[in-house]
Amino acid sequence: MKATTKRFAESLGMTPETIRHYREMGILRPKVRENGYYDYTVDDALTALLTREMRAYDMPLEFIKESYEAGNIAAYNRLLEEREAALHQQLERIKLELVRMQETRVYASCGLRILNGVEEFDGPPTWAVSAGNRKEGFLSDCDLAAWVERFPFTYVSATIPLEDLQQKRGSEPYDIQIGCGALIHYVNMFRLPLAGRAFYQPGGHFIRTCIKTRDILSVTPEDIAPLHEYAQKKGYRFASCTGGRLLFIENALTEPSYYLLVWVLVEPE
Repeated sequence: MKATTKRFAESLGMTPETIRHYREMGILRPKVRENGYYDYTVDDALTALLTREMRAYDMPLEFIKESYEAGNIAAYNRLLEEREAALHQQLERIKLELVRMQETRVYASCGLRILNGVEEFDGPPTWAVSAGNRKEGFLSDCDLAAWVERFPFTYVSATIPLEDLQQKRGSEPYDIQIGCGALIHYVNMFRLPLAGRAFYQPGGHFIRTCIKTRDILSVTPEDIAPLHEYAQKKGYRFASCTGGRLLFIENALTEPSYYLLVWVLVEPE
């Protein structure tokens, strides 16, 4: 078979650039005529087509070349097994991403629905790790890096300690803790570390509200007054630290306003 690179590529449904790239990598090795043109063979065509098939599985060309040079189908089979395992990992990651995105959308919808209002719900336990607060600034002795590495879909948390909830009144800022949070089944599944900067909120019956604030680190009892008023009206007492989830930052690059979903475990007085 004698053909230009362009004609050879077109006959295989490929681009000349792809054929040249395969040739430059040594995957295709056509003979060169005296006039500089190449003589492509049926072997070249079959190699190019099989390479395209393998690339469809996102196999790197270097690996493909190595499998050809190994010279046996067993090496090729191992390559397929490795790629299959990698695809399964990617698929599980995509499934997890979809679940987390759906959960996040539910929380965002909730924030829109109850902005400055209150609703009750039953929920599972959660954990949060603190990366900073108003008094100490950014914290170096936290597990945030390990959390994000093992489970990148953590939510941005804002936790008010129970003692603050019970004692502070009016416009006195809470000692709010900023970091990342996750439902307990994610904490267990990904073995997220829990050190001294971690806050646990048991599962049970909760009340929650959504607030809009210009300064999360200066949230006060007045900001979450709907929760205090609702708890008093219903005869509830706060039984744990709050859970808090940053839903969105409005005008983030100019004059940010923070939408914060705040929930707290309650029990009858």
